[in-house]
Amino acid sequence: MLVAIWLISVCYAGGLTLADPDLWGHTLYGRRAIDQGVLTEQVDPFSYTEPGAQWTNHEWLTEYQYGWLWTQYGNAGLWMWKAALVLVLFLIAGKQIFQTNCSVPAAILLLVFSAFSLSEFAVFIRPQISTFVLLIATLFILRRYWDHPNTKGVYLLPVLTFFWVNLHGGFLAGLGIQGLFLLGYFIRQWKNPTDRSAFLKLLAVHGASWLATLANPYGYRLHAMLWQHLGTEQFVREWQPLWAVHQSPAYYLPFLLIALAVPARKKISGIDILILGVMTALAISHLRHVALLSLAVLILLPVPLSHSLEILFPQLIQSWSKRERCWLRWMLFLGVCSAVFGIQIRGTVHFWKQGIAPWQIAVETNSDSPGVPMQAVGLLKQEQLQGNLLTEYGWAQYVMWQMFPEIKVAFDGRYRTVYSSQMEQNYLAFRRSSEERPISTPLLDEFPTHFVLLSNRNPALRYMNFRSDWRLIFYSEQASLFVRDGEQFQHLKTVLRSDAPSSNRESHWTHFPADPVLAK
Repeated sequence: MLVAIWLISVCYAGGLTLADPDLWGHTLYGRRAIDQGVLTEQVDPFSYTEPGAQWTNHEWLTEYQYGWLWTQYGNAGLWMWKAALVLVLFLIAGKQIFQTNCSVPAAILLLVFSAFSLSEFAVFIRPQISTFVLLIATLFILRRYWDHPNTKGVYLLPVLTFFWVNLHGGFLAGLGIQGLFLLGYFIRQWKNPTDRSAFLKLLAVHGASWLATLANPYGYRLHAMLWQHLGTEQFVREWQPLWAVHQSPAYYLPFLLIALAVPARKKISGIDILILGVMTALAISHLRHVALLSLAVLILLPVPLSHSLEILFPQLIQSWSKRERCWLRWMLFLGVCSAVFGIQIRGTVHFWKQGIAPWQIAVETNSDSPGVPMQAVGLLKQEQLQGNLLTEYGWAQYVMWQMFPEIKVAFDGRYRTVYSSQMEQNYLAFRRSSEERPISTPLLDEFPTHFVLLSNRNPALRYMNFRSDWRLIFYSEQASLFVRDGEQFQHLKTVLRSDAPSSNRESHWTHFPADPVLAK
């Protein structure tokens, strides 16, 4: 029964797949690195606002994988990458649940609730999934080492860090968890000197892990970029506090599991409280860390949650454990299966009807995020336009995939890995231009910007309509495309495709990479 629940949870967490706004960039960078015979490009070729800027790419190894997989196997290759990592993640979680003799009700809650929560993040193909797997592996190893200091698995941590530092910048979270366990061991050996050898061993492993982070194409420069990135307030949705973003009920499931485990707090060790406390604070502060909290819950709560359910529902647990009540357990099992499968099938059938199989990557083309402006880019291609384009943060890498080198962009999702803080401020100033109505803005007037492509929900659209030196050449329900008025583009006629907005219209979906269909 538990194996079946585990399998259903894996399928739910890794079933549907959408294209993250950065997927075009990640795959493009990997393909270019392979074609050029290098590990990663050191200088940015895509931007016109900071041409030749130093590019500190903390995800180069993941992108190399993306480029190779997409070149060899197309969408199926990228989907298999994600599915394999989700499977490994739940294998580690399942091993922890079974080894700790977690009760059936607790295991069901942990697996199903965590699958719901993680699916909000694992639905996208993105480098963060590597961090999910390596973080849960790190927690699993350290938690076993806490209970059994003689285990040799702790020596794997520097090896994991060696790969992690080149896969995604989330390796800092792994080092942070090592540091928390090291602090716990320091307190423990201070109270009990017999634990000193275990503390010294972990100290050496932690030091080796830090040294392993230098095994990257940039050396210490990577660390400087990441610390600067983390120390700056960001406008990206995933870096906003939990209360400041669209509220999905799934975000709160790991918090609910922690609350359910509170009655058995005596069964929660001090190190677990420390880890969960830090993870909870991070999850509240930044939406993206809700996924990390879900992973911590899978490793740290099987035993406390089992005892807590016995405290909260003693008669129910005792009654359902009897042999003659086997049919009740099967009813629970079938109910959980039906609920999870029902939700998953509903989404899968929706994509099937639009010609997208479960092993393909779905792309939405009718909204601003995570959709892409397929029609507007199709017009740029149709007219064979060349120049510099300012567009949405989440659209720029799609434009790069489709239009580089004819079109270069002003600012994109690589953020501080390429762009300076001043360029970020210039981009934010443009987004605020509808409120302030300035006579000029840096991105429009200090840089050679030829085109502006905006979502119709972008407040800066009102500013563009206010500017008499810019002309609208394309309009749809999704996007508006402007061109700088001048002799260079006088041949362009105003193209108005007025798709009447309709709240009842079903979103249009296609599959990655969403190449525009050009008129003959």
